[in-house]
Amino acid sequence: MIRALLPFLSLALAAQGAWPRTVPERTHYAATSTVAQVRTFMDELCAHSTRLKPYRPKGAPATTEAGKPLLGWRLASRSASPLRVYINANIHGGEVEGKEAMQELFREILQGKHPELAGLELVVCPAYNADGTDALDPTIRRHQPNPESGVGRREDARGLDLNRDLMKAQAANTRWFLAMMDQFDPAAVLDLHTTDGSTHGFRLTYAPSLVTGGDAGMSALNRTLLSEVRTTLDKQGLPTYDYGNFGPKEHDPNPMEWTTFEAYPRYLSNYPGLRNRLAILSEAYVYDSFPQRIADTKAFVLACLDWLAAHKDEVRTAEARADAAWIKDRQGLPLGDEMVKVEDHAFTLVDPIWDSGHKLIGEKGRRTVTLPSYTAFEGRDFVKPPMGYLVDPAYAFKVRPVLEAHGITVLPGSARPKAPIGYFVESGRRLDAQAFQGIFGLMLKGSWSLQTPSRPMLQKWTNEDLDHALWVPLNQKNGRVAFYLLDPRSDDGLVHWGFFDESLVRGDLAWGEPLRFPILAVDPPTEEKATGGEGPAPFRKPE
Repeated sequence: MIRALLPFLSLALAAQGAWPRTVPERTHYAATSTVAQVRTFMDELCAHSTRLKPYRPKGAPATTEAGKPLLGWRLASRSASPLRVYINANIHGGEVEGKEAMQELFREILQGKHPELAGLELVVCPAYNADGTDALDPTIRRHQPNPESGVGRREDARGLDLNRDLMKAQAANTRWFLAMMDQFDPAAVLDLHTTDGSTHGFRLTYAPSLVTGGDAGMSALNRTLLSEVRTTLDKQGLPTYDYGNFGPKEHDPNPMEWTTFEAYPRYLSNYPGLRNRLAILSEAYVYDSFPQRIADTKAFVLACLDWLAAHKDEVRTAEARADAAWIKDRQGLPLGDEMVKVEDHAFTLVDPIWDSGHKLIGEKGRRTVTLPSYTAFEGRDFVKPPMGYLVDPAYAFKVRPVLEAHGITVLPGSARPKAPIGYFVESGRRLDAQAFQGIFGLMLKGSWSLQTPSRPMLQKWTNEDLDHALWVPLNQKNGRVAFYLLDPRSDDGLVHWGFFDESLVRGDLAWGEPLRFPILAVDPPTEEKATGGEGPAPFRKPE
């Protein structure tokens, strides 16, 4: 009986006593938090204020596939109409700064230190990659100054890089995130990381959502947010810039360019752009000390939250306009993209001194180099989307759960409108020679035709098949996501990720009886030529 009362007694004492300290604070930065230690700290904060409560989206997984808990907390606002923001940390278990910084920040908010954030409602997941978080190992990421405990692993227990899983949604963690997006519907998503490579003069780098298939107005607002945050932090003596690396070769002493990462929506910080929401990637500078990386991450997040709180009406208006515009008119969407130069920028290039483990232990000097900065993308190969897609009922068992996880409405094929049906005519393909996360990516080229395919023994679509198919209309809130999941030419869709390989990837041992293409388009554009459309917002040099 006494043992059963101890947890409640501990919480009661915490509510009356001192505020909790994080594991790095208690160990003089000799250790980073495990999942259980994060839970203990956040639960002690909950005991100090009823505004903070554990959070799990309805129907979302409670654990990873390996049994590690997926833990979030929701901090209620005192405002009657708050702007909602989600903060994600430790998606890569070796990049631990965000995990620790967010524990500190939530404590400070509850202590009343940031009253300017009163108009925000926050959800945080400090240890998103729960598997990787607990796999502490001093030999991991030895190039960064680490606590003695070591840091966790990049991937989850199955070897999935969770920051490449947002479209295919293989992992329980991803389905937790997507359920949060659907139910909490944050206006902005922050994803906290640590860099890997280049020796530059920035204490932190950042990126907006880089997808080219999102709303142009939201893309422009996303960049305005980060430009103004950068100005704010520069005045505080914390230099920041758009995320990138010197190139074209890593650690080249004479780089020719600064380039960002890919525009795929599979990245957590890119994905919200397809849902007409703001997104922010944070990358602390890997070669700074562990305490410095925590402090800089917290300062950056705080500056972003300050901006969102000050501009909440503008953000809310922009996202409502973007949602309504998509429903009203299916704008042209790009099937490709191209990295573009934004400006010429004066970069600080550090001449490093490495030890045998490739850890930076000193500097020979620094110099300034002016380089072209490629930190944005423009869409290419625009096409007008169809009214929607029909998915072969034989694939409903594995396609429907993914679509619905993304908050996409799926209807029976019998509910489709009376409109022409398009058949995909393949004109080329590439099957990756190497697997990525256990999948050999498939890229298709082709166009839609209104002519019924005619081949000997080809499996035909019957009216009954059409009625039992999945009907996915695009004139819905997450229609942009549906387009990139279901268009066969998408480089981040279900075709690419092998969901239809039984039909599309057939070897010599298959019978010579061709299968029908498992996706149909309703009222598709039938010209292979790009039809144009609204491209991304213009990119201006930050002032």
